[in-house]
Amino acid sequence: MKSAYRIHNILRPLGWLYGSVTGIRNLLFDRGLRKSATFTIPVISIGNITVGGTGKTPHTEYTAALLKERFVTAVLSRGYKRHTKGFFMSDARSDSGLIGDEPFQIKSRFPDLHVAVCNDRATGIRRLMDLCAPQVVILDDAYQHRKVTPSLNILLVNYNRNILHDAILPAGHLRENAAGRRRADIIIVTKCPVDISDQVMDRMAQELAVKPSQKVYFTTFRYDTPYPMDQPQSPAPLPEGPVLAVAGIVSPEPMVHELESQGHKVSLMSYPDHYFFNAQDIRHMQQKLEEMGPDSFIVTTAKDAARLTDMRLDEELRRRIYVLPISVRFIRDAGEFDRTVTEHVESKLNNI
Repeated sequence: MKSAYRIHNILRPLGWLYGSVTGIRNLLFDRGLRKSATFTIPVISIGNITVGGTGKTPHTEYTAALLKERFVTAVLSRGYKRHTKGFFMSDARSDSGLIGDEPFQIKSRFPDLHVAVCNDRATGIRRLMDLCAPQVVILDDAYQHRKVTPSLNILLVNYNRNILHDAILPAGHLRENAAGRRRADIIIVTKCPVDISDQVMDRMAQELAVKPSQKVYFTTFRYDTPYPMDQPQSPAPLPEGPVLAVAGIVSPEPMVHELESQGHKVSLMSYPDHYFFNAQDIRHMQQKLEEMGPDSFIVTTAKDAARLTDMRLDEELRRRIYVLPISVRFIRDAGEFDRTVTEHVESKLNNI
């Protein structure tokens, strides 16, 4: 399958330079010339080798939901674009400014889950072991954080931008050569069309796997029941009326398509990924709602809601904001994936 995104061939020489730097760095770690921390408890890394757009947070949520009922589970992220430094343990008072929008999204969905942020993942794991004694730690977006050696390494690959047909930054979206997939124990091809055939999946699995021990799975996203932004525990169908879709994500088009398929007339306000809204943005949203009519309302993503929740919005606007959450669905072999991850954790804990 070929990339759906443009590759800038004129920038390939810079990509080769960038790739050589990351390649040397990986070689130093592979040969033990740079230190990488290991831990007695299971550490599961979930990440990618591309710049965004693979669905790390939903897959982290899926894995956390799978494990947290059986094991004391913690999620550790770097907390991208947070306003704090160092290690920070989330609690009921944490907001996206303190821990970042994606960790806040995870904590909001699973209030009983231990969620922390730290740029130094090894330090973060040690702090978690002291504070809450987790039996398993899930590292969100840590595939390239080589200072920790995970016991299980999960690599996500966007179906719509296959790493085998991409180029290294800045020509493409790869943060290292596609050969970096060798470090993965599990490869998950994400954002697949729901009608993907077994033949296509088999072919992609054969192309992506470079070791007999690697397992390749395929997932898609499904939209769950929406909920009012301030009432995440009260899912309900959206009201009738035109929708202003507000999205600060890589690909807002699927959300727009989903809303249109539900019969809504949709206008889109799109922002960069991880965008922090300001007062002017809020005024633009209010003006757009006025133009669209009194029965119009805003629908946004869970990640964007994490940032909007922190803002001082008037009561009327807050009441008109709904969240359309997404979750992961395995197209095939879901039970096998669940067993593989669960048995890995059990095996590691039994050997402590």
